This record gives sequence, structure tokens and C-alpha cells, in this order.
Amino acid sequence: MSFLSTSDPLALLAIQAGQINAPADATAAQGTTELDRPQRFAQIGEPVPIVFARFRNSKGGILISPGATEARFENDASNNVTAYYMLVLSEGQLDSIPVKDVFQRACRVGAHTQTYNRRAGTWTPGNFLVQRAGKDLPEAPFFCGTVGSYPDISTLSFNVTIPDGFDQYNRQVHLFIRGGMAVTRIYDSVTGPSDNFADLVKWLLVNTSRVPAAMIDNTALLAAATFLEVNGFICNIEIRESTNYSDLAAKLAPYFLLAESSAGGKRGLRPLLPVTGGGAIKTTAITAEYTFTEDTVLPGTLEINYLSLADRQPFVAQVIWRQQLESDIGIIRTAEVRYSGTAETGPYESHDLSTFCTSEDHAVKVGAYILAKRLYTTHTIRFAARPQEHNTLISAGDIIRVQLARDNTTYANSVHDYLYQVERITKTLAGDVSYEATHFPIDDQGRSLIALDVAAAVGTGIILPSGRTGVSCDVNSSSDNTIPAETFTDADGADPLELSPSGGGLGFNDSAPTGGISNGDDGLDALTTFPPNPLFPTGVTAGVGSTLAPFTGPYGPCGVNQTESITWFKDGTKIATVTFNTSGNPIGVEAEPGQAMPTWLNSTTPGILAIGSTQTGVYTSITKCFNGATYGSSTTGDRSTAANQYLYFDQELIYTGPLLDSVAWSTMLYTSYGSPSWSTVDGNVYRIDESGNLSGNGSLAVWGRVSPPQIRTWRISEVGVGIIYDSDPNAPPYAP
Repeated sequence: MSFLSTSDPLALLAIQAGQINAPADATAAQGTTELDRPQRFAQIGEPVPIVFARFRNSKGGILISPGATEARFENDASNNVTAYYMLVLSEGQLDSIPVKDVFQRACRVGAHTQTYNRRAGTWTPGNFLVQRAGKDLPEAPFFCGTVGSYPDISTLSFNVTIPDGFDQYNRQVHLFIRGGMAVTRIYDSVTGPSDNFADLVKWLLVNTSRVPAAMIDNTALLAAATFLEVNGFICNIEIRESTNYSDLAAKLAPYFLLAESSAGGKRGLRPLLPVTGGGAIKTTAITAEYTFTEDTVLPGTLEINYLSLADRQPFVAQVIWRQQLESDIGIIRTAEVRYSGTAETGPYESHDLSTFCTSEDHAVKVGAYILAKRLYTTHTIRFAARPQEHNTLISAGDIIRVQLARDNTTYANSVHDYLYQVERITKTLAGDVSYEATHFPIDDQGRSLIALDVAAAVGTGIILPSGRTGVSCDVNSSSDNTIPAETFTDADGADPLELSPSGGGLGFNDSAPTGGISNGDDGLDALTTFPPNPLFPTGVTAGVGSTLAPFTGPYGPCGVNQTESITWFKDGTKIATVTFNTSGNPIGVEAEPGQAMPTWLNSTTPGILAIGSTQTGVYTSITKCFNGATYGSSTTGDRSTAANQYLYFDQELIYTGPLLDSVAWSTMLYTSYGSPSWSTVDGNVYRIDESGNLSGNGSLAVWGRVSPPQIRTWRISEVGVGIIYDSDPNAPPYAP
């Protein structure tokens, strides 16, 4: 049964935030090593282990049992069997392993050579056992692997000779690692093995590419590393199974009295306890970062959930850890932590730290934290606050004060006045700030009760012997610090296979398809949005009362009286459609469902759109002909109250009907009121060929005078004939 039972998700906040892990199941300690068993062979696809360890101050290090990827078996004339194993130790480069730290079963035997980034040893894998006269053929695998490459991996070659009649040659090899993979330690900036959990977290963040380097909170990681170093919370672990980073961090961080942090999107760690500037557990008065009162807490948002007394009953915390001896295989131990005079016969909760914890004080302080958290923490809180100074002051892990008046109808009024540790900060759609926090109990001097108990908890200091008895099976000395010479086999170059991209590089380097468009015409009106036009004149704004006119009148793109409809859009939304009969007369103006009828759509002048001073936006039109052809026009630009007013005529015009022999466009700006001359925006007349390429150059003349100034589009519909479409539907074409 879970140690915390509740129907309200808020009560689970402390666990969800990683402050207390669930108790371990009643199984063997995970850090236990089975010494006398067959040698394990690695399987293709299994992850390379990560060995993270540092033996110092008679603590730390880790015993690993690596899998073999290659093997060799041979027997001499006396049928003595010599076995060779190629062992994969860890990602990264490990410290050199001395003779005294190599075991087969529980015995210091055999010889070894170690290397990095390549295969250790020079032997060839295979089963070379032969039948000797009068002897039994020793048993060994027939498939012994092949020589491979080991990039960025530490490897070790082990060999041992066992007399005839014994089969210990096939037993598991164990290695005590005093120096795990080299990293740049956060605390002292030295490159070498580390036992600081913050270093492991940063290595995982960087090497798993979970988080970009810019999103790693190095300041928070330094504070966490300092906290771990000062308080002696060390980590010696072998990660053998592939796991999600977030799951690993959420599982292990609370056992180092840490929680994951996220400030400004950056990932890091933060202590669960208040700390001094030097990283020690703070046992003096706590000052809240901010005090919330009725002035800031929004009415109706406060939620308080009290933990039941049944969940806070005294218990015994059994914390399993690993004691490492200087010259022998480590042993698994249990530290029992209880409050004096309570739970002398249980109940018990077990927390297994044996895979990484090698310090009794570390184990005891974790047990004290679990007990104190359960004893003192009475409730959790959630509320929303108006945005004020706290927006920039408070982050997850900070201590806040909530002081609210209680107005009782039966009893005397009182004040809700507690400290809380912020667990989560979110923002509502309205911009309010929502806080979720856990009760942070203090004594009458303002000191953290949990921090006081954790700081005072220390282990017994008793170091137990290994329990090894009987005749020693060691062949090598327990004090032999010799580092054997390094021998290795270079990779044969066949692995890995490197490919050269056909495109000449990585990225989005593919080419556009070639050839024209060969889609058939389904006869439907497929034009629903207005395409862009590279000839759009920049720097032109429309004044109050400007109008936008599509192709209208007898000289429109559809031909004389061939316009079926003109549909208007505003900012991409259809607003109204003007329909015409075959005599060129409008027969209706219909607004789209849900759209108000535009008062500025002049139905008496077919298709003309008068834009008022308050009607901002991008206006487009689609002209549909009775023969199914469609044409579009658009105007953009901010409204203004300039003295000169511009009329927009087909401003961003794309010809989408049947291609003629020659189609050309030029957008022109009439800049002088009443002047009989036109000037183009860029001085050119453009021609569009069937492939959509622009070409051509020329000059323009003008037909008549216009008032006020206008923007128009010039179209050459066939060679030698040009038309300027005017706002006046009766305006004749202009032929240059």
C-alpha cells in the first residue's frame, strides 16, 4: 500500500515534485553482486554501461561485472584451460585498474590489460579446445565473437589458466573501479573521475543531446555540486540499462536531497533544503523571498489540503547503502533511522540506495529527511496572485510566506500565517501567476525543522569487516598496485561504414522538381486565395475615401459583359459577392453567412469597393468569368489621412486565365495631380512568358486625366494593343 493515500491530486504534490520517493519493494538490494556465476556475454544492441565513480577518503568506487563481447578458449597438453575475455567496461575513459582490483568469482586471479577507444589485447577469439588423451574435453561456447571496434569505450582483456578438472575459467569477472569515466568536475573544474551527482546530470544533459548547451543552468548545477560536496553526498554508480534522462533524474535526485529545476527554461538542480552561501545545510532563521496577503492573492483561488494523521504516523526508515572496503569486495548495509521513543517495532519503510550510496552519513541524512518531511509537513497550498514584484523574484524552490486573515462566524478570527517552499509556478491565460507550494515548517526561532533534523543526523561510524573466511583463493596480492602494460588491437577499418550524401552535404539541399505543370483542368473554380506579385509598388499608402476596383466594365478581363461575379475578401475572409447578368448589370450583392453586409460595397457601381478611413486590412477580389476563367487583385498598405488620395486599381495583379501569346504587366503610380503623363514605379514594362519569367523594358503614355491620383495596372493583352483599366466602366481602352 502506498504510504500516501489521498483522493486530491494536490496532496501528491510533494511526491510529484520529487521530494520523497516511494518505498522500495521487498526484494534484494539492487547493489548486491552475485560473485560466483557464469561469465555474462554481452548481447548485440545492449547499451554500453556508464561507470561513474571516485574512490576517496575510504569511500566510493564500485564493483562492476562487465559482459564479454569476445572470448578465446584453449587447452595445453595437460588439459589446463586458458580462457580470454574481451570485456566492455564503460563509455569514456576510466582510470587504470591495478592488479589487486581484478576478481574472478571472489578471487584475485588472472592477468589483464586495459585500453580506451579500441580493443584491449592481441589474441584472436575462438574455441581452440582439443581432445587430450585420457582427458575430458572441457566445455566452452563455440561462438566466441569476432574482433570489433570500440570507439569512446574503455575495454579490458582478461585471461586466466585453470587446472584440468576445474571449470572456474568460465566464471564471471568482476572489477573494482576506483576512478570512473573522466568528466570536467563542476565543483573544482578538474578533469577526472567524479562522485558528484551534479557532474553526472550535466554529462547526461550534454551527451544525450536532451537539452541545448545554452539551456543548461550551469549556475544552478554549480550550487548543487557545492551542496553535495560540502555535505558529503557522493554518487558511485554503474548505469547498465537504457533509461530516460528525466526518469533517472526524478528517481535519483531526491536521494541526494535535490530536485530538478527549471528557471527561464534552463534545466538544472536545486537543493530541497535551505543552504548557506557556502553550500552547507542552513540551520539559522529563514527569510521568505516574498509575503503574499489578501492584496495579492486572488479571491476564490486559495486551496489548502491537509495530510491525514494516518499518513504521518511514526515509522522506521530503512536506508540500504553500500560499504566499500579498501582492499576487499564491498558489502551491503542497512541504516535504520527513527525518532527517539517511536516506532520501536515498526512499521518499516525501505529505501534502496545501494546502487550509488557509499556513505553511512549520506544514507542516514536521507532517512532523516524522509522522516522529518512526513512528521512536520502538514499541508500543501495552491493559489493565484495578481502580477506584481513577485513575478521576477520567485522561482521554484524559494521560500514564501502566506499571511491571510481567517474570518470565522463561530470562533474568534485568526490568521493563516505559514512559510511554504514553492514547487511549481504557472501562468493563467489572464496573466495571473499560479503557485503550488508545500508547507515549510519552522520553529519559534524561524529555523527549518526539517533542516535541523537532517543536519543533526549522523551515522554510527562503525565499519564492518567483509565477512570473508576460509582458505583464500587469491593468487594475486590484495596490495598489488601494479598497472599492467597496455596492449591492444586496432580496428580493421570495416566498422563503422561512412556514407557520402548524394547531395554533397547535410541539410535541406535537395533541388526543385523540373518540368511544367501537367495537371488537367477539372472545370472548377480553384482560386480561393490571392497569389503574391513581385511588382507590388512599395512606399504607397491609401488616404481616406480610397477605392479598390477590380476588372469591371466592358473592357474587363472577361470581355464585354462576360463577368459572372466579383467576390471580395478582407484579410483572407470572404465577405461578399457581387453577381452580374450577361448584359453586364449587377443582379445582387450577397454577404457571406456570419459576415455583416459591408456598407462600403457600392452595388450601384458594379464591383467598386470604397474603403473608408476606419476600414483597415488587406482587401482582395476574385473576378470570375462566364467561361470559368478567374482573375484576382489585391491592395495592402496602412490607412492614412494624406491630402493626396490614391485609388487602388488591380494593385497586386496576377493573370490566372488562359495564357495569351504575350502577357505583360506594369504597376504605375500617378504622382502629379491632373498631369497628363504617367510614370512607372520602376520605369519598366514587364512581360511574363509561359514559364512565368519576367522580361521586357519600355515606356508608357497616358489616356486622359485622372483626379484624384491613382494607382493602375497596365496590361498588354496582345501584341501592339494595350489597355488601362479605369474606375470609369465606360472608359475606352488606350492603344499606344
